[in-house]
Amino acid sequence: MSLGSVFAQPSDSARKAKVEAMKKIRRELYVQKLSLSDEQAQKFFPVMNEFEQKQRELKKPFRDKWGTKKPEELSDAEAEVYLTEAHKMREDELKLAKTYGDKLKPIIGAKKVLMLKRVQREVQVEMVRKFREMRGQGRPGGPKGPGGRGGHRPGGKHGPPPPPPDDY
Repeated sequence: MSLGSVFAQPSDSARKAKVEAMKKIRRELYVQKLSLSDEQAQKFFPVMNEFEQKQRELKKPFRDKWGTKKPEELSDAEAEVYLTEAHKMREDELKLAKTYGDKLKPIIGAKKVLMLKRVQREVQVEMVRKFREMRGQGRPGGPKGPGGRGGHRPGGKHGPPPPPPDDY
């Protein structure tokens, strides 16, 4: 029993180190892409972190309910419910974006608030790339592992299903 905890600690500390490294990279990307001053960054990140948490909380029930279902598998009645719930979620997302845009405007200005959606996507793409690089370190055959198939998992599983498309 005690050996298990001894061996678990390095992996826990290694995981914590990776999480902290990813947070630092995320912060640097936002600072760079939005050209934030130190003062702006200090005020920006608490609001942005809260905004992203609220976004996750808003989308989670929808993803939990509909994430594994394919449109062709839905009955007409289920498709109606899906569309109604998707529209409601989008409306709530818009309200959330407006609320937090209004909170961020005095911190970073209207122009950078306009850029925020695009920058969020760019940061997310870069974070996935960096995560895959970090995850691949230490594997035989380099960062991508044997066969050069970095990030590929058997069975075609590449994480959770995507959120509903914007053009439903």
